[in-house]
Amino acid sequence: MIEKNFKENYFLMIACLVAIVVMLPIAFFGIPSGNDMPQHFRFAQTFYDSLTTGDGFPSWADKENFGYGDIGIRFYPPLAYYFLAFTRILVGNWYDATWLTFMFWMVLGCYGIYLWAHCWLSVKESAFSAMFFAIFPYHLSQIYINFNYSEFVGAAVLPFCFAFLTRIFQRRKWTDVLGLAVAYSALILSHLPLLVIGSLCLLLYALMFLRKENFIQPLIKSAISVGISLAASAFYWIKMIGEMKWVSVSSEKYSTGYYGYENHFFPFYFHSFNMDFKLGYFLITDLPVILDFLFLVSIIIYFVYRKSKNLQGTQAEGIVRKVLPLGLFAFFMLTPLSRPIWQILTPLQKVQLPSRWLAIVAICGAVVAGATIHYLIESGSLKKRGWVYGYGAILFVILMFNFIYNLHPVAFVPIERGEFESQMQKLYDEKSFDCWWTVWSNADALKIKEKISIEAREAKVITWEAEKRIFEVSAGNEGKVRIATFYYPLWQATVNGTQVGIEKDENGAMLIAVGSEKSTIELYFQEPLSVRVASILSLLTWLFLGGAAVFLLGKKLFSSKQLV
Repeated sequence: MIEKNFKENYFLMIACLVAIVVMLPIAFFGIPSGNDMPQHFRFAQTFYDSLTTGDGFPSWADKENFGYGDIGIRFYPPLAYYFLAFTRILVGNWYDATWLTFMFWMVLGCYGIYLWAHCWLSVKESAFSAMFFAIFPYHLSQIYINFNYSEFVGAAVLPFCFAFLTRIFQRRKWTDVLGLAVAYSALILSHLPLLVIGSLCLLLYALMFLRKENFIQPLIKSAISVGISLAASAFYWIKMIGEMKWVSVSSEKYSTGYYGYENHFFPFYFHSFNMDFKLGYFLITDLPVILDFLFLVSIIIYFVYRKSKNLQGTQAEGIVRKVLPLGLFAFFMLTPLSRPIWQILTPLQKVQLPSRWLAIVAICGAVVAGATIHYLIESGSLKKRGWVYGYGAILFVILMFNFIYNLHPVAFVPIERGEFESQMQKLYDEKSFDCWWTVWSNADALKIKEKISIEAREAKVITWEAEKRIFEVSAGNEGKVRIATFYYPLWQATVNGTQVGIEKDENGAMLIAVGSEKSTIELYFQEPLSVRVASILSLLTWLFLGGAAVFLLGKKLFSSKQLV
C-alpha cells in the first residue's frame, strides 16, 4: 500500500513540477504585460483595500477614476481577485503575490486534469495528461501573452467540474456531488464567458452518459450539485443579473464591430484588424490553435490499431467516446461553420471571442493525449520508430513554440519587480477601462477634481469613505451640490436627515439638491434586499458545504481506524 501511494504521489509530483517550471520565467524575468493587465490589478487592488480595512465584500470601487469610482467589481466574478488579494496580504508585495498566484492556479489546473483523466487512465497516464495541460500553447498564452487572468483561473477550475461529473456517473457517491457543487461554484465565481461555454459543454458531456443504465439517479445528483452551486454563488450573480443594464459592457458597442463574434473565427489570420501585422497575427493566434488541435489528433493511433491490436472495450475507450467528441465540438465552435449555432444560442454571443473555446480544446486535448500514451503502450507502438519519431517531433515543435512565443522574455514582455510595484501604486492615477463604467458616465467628468462643489457656497468634507460620505454645505442660495462620484442607482442620500433623490449631470456625476439653509448631506451605498438575502443564503450554503466536508472526512477516518 505504501509503495502504491508513493508511486501515485511520485508521478503526480512530477506533473506538478512541470506546472511550476513553466511558470518560473515570470518569477525570474517579470510579470507579463498585456492590454487587460491594469484592469485585472485594479480589481485585485480594490479587494485588497477592502480586506485590509475590514470590509470583506466591497460594493463600490471608490478610488478608481481619480475617486469617481467604478462598478466592475459588481459584475466581474470575484474569486480570482480575492485569491490574489489574500496572497498579497500573506507575502507583503504585489510582485511575489502575482507569480505565486499564477503558479498556484497552474498547479491546481493540472491536478484537475489528473483527476479527470484518472477516471479512465492509470496514475502514470493521468500524470502525463496533467503535464500536457501545462504545456498547452493556448493555456500558457492566457497569462504570458493575452493576460486573461480570470480566464486562466476558470480554466484551472473547469477540469474539476468534468472530473466530479464523471465520478457521479461512474460511482454515484455524495462526496462527488459535493465536489461538483464546489467546483461549479468556483467556475461561476471565476469567469463569465468560460462559465457560459463550460456549462454548455458540461450539459453535452452529461448527455453522453444517457446510454448507461439507471442514469436518472446521477442526473438528479448532478442537478442537486448545480442547485447548491447557484445558492453558494447567489451573492454574486443576483446583483450581476439584476444590474447588468447599468454597466457599459452590456451596451451594443461591446457586442458589435471589433467585439462581435463574427470577426474572430478561426483562421484568425483573415480577421486581423492590423493589415501590417498579418504574419505576426498568424504566428501568435492561428499557429497555437493548430498545435493545440494536434493533441486531439494524437488519438489517431487508436483508430489505426483498434481492431488489429484489440484496443476496443478498455476503460480508456470512454475518453474516445466522450472527451474526444467534446474537444472536437469545441474546435468546431472556433470556425465559421458554427455560425448558425452562435446565431441560435444568443447568450453565446456575449462571449465575444470564439477563441475562448480553446480552453475546452486544451482541457479535452490534455486528457485525450493521456489516452494516446495509453494506446501507444497497449498497441506496442513504442517499439516502432515511426510512431515514436512522429509524436516526438510534434512534442518538440510544441515545446519550441512555447519557448519562442510564450515563455521567452522577448515574447511576453515582462515588467520587472521595481517597475511593476511602481505601476501598482499608480493604478488609481489613471482611468479604468470604460466598459466597467456606468452607462451614464463620461470621461469629461474627470476634469473636475474637487470632491464636492456648489456655486457661491462653501463645502466641507467630514467623512469620505468607500461607501459612505458626509459633508457640509454653508447657507446660501438654493442649488445643487456636485459630487465627484459617478451616479449609480444604489447610492442613497439624506439632507439634514431627510431622504432626497439623487440626480446626475451631463457627464454622469452625482447632483444633490439643497435648500438655502446650512445643510449636512450624508451619501451612502445601500445594497438591495435581494442581494442581502442572497448573501445570507450563500453564507449558509458554504457553512453547509464545510460541515458536510468535515463530516464525510471524519466518517472516512473513523472507518479507516475501524478496519485497522
